[in-house]
Amino acid sequence: MLIRPQAVLAALVLMALAAVPAATAQTRPGVGYDPKARGLTVASYELDALGSPFLSYSIDFSARPDLVGARPDPYAFNLADPAVIAAFERRWGPGTASTRLKRWAGPGNEVRYVLRDALVWAFNNHPELLGGDTTNRNGTPTEVEITDMQAVNDNSLYYAYFKAALPGFSPDNRIVICDPTKPQGDFDVPNTFWNGVPYYYHNNFHPAFYSPQPPLTQNCSGS
Repeated sequence: MLIRPQAVLAALVLMALAAVPAATAQTRPGVGYDPKARGLTVASYELDALGSPFLSYSIDFSARPDLVGARPDPYAFNLADPAVIAAFERRWGPGTASTRLKRWAGPGNEVRYVLRDALVWAFNNHPELLGGDTTNRNGTPTEVEITDMQAVNDNSLYYAYFKAALPGFSPDNRIVICDPTKPQGDFDVPNTFWNGVPYYYHNNFHPAFYSPQPPLTQNCSGS
């Protein structure tokens, strides 16, 4: 039986078209973090001086500083661009994109990397905590997602990350020390940097029953 060239060509075209979606599918930036879906809709921040009253602002989630300006970028805000500045302040509040001193209610810029890590952890382990659509995301938190987390101080999400992944934040994952000035065995103290959440230790130090005491390394039994 002869196969017509036209039939072969048509079959090849159909196969190519069927493969197009898989070949050209584009991932979306971010992890799908949506504070609004988590019931967090108010940005809180101080301006000008630490200790000044916190200002509250209802977040305008339609404002997208990552999608406006001369060079839209989900991973960098160009705060020299008037359109980006306007969208930034429309989303998070007046003065938040200015050169005035600003402090979010949540963790500061010096620990933005911790919030980024928390969002990545949630994306990979508990996407239901993110609140939004995680479908076809690239898994790298955007600047909007991280800033949202700072502005609303979503501590339940980053505390969940701490307890699951970081040493010291869970009784099952204690920091092991050998310190004669601390209580022996298991104990915990408030972590003052992270608003007093418990920080858990296990102290291996065991004093000798004779004097003088041996070197410290001999008082650490490892148990």
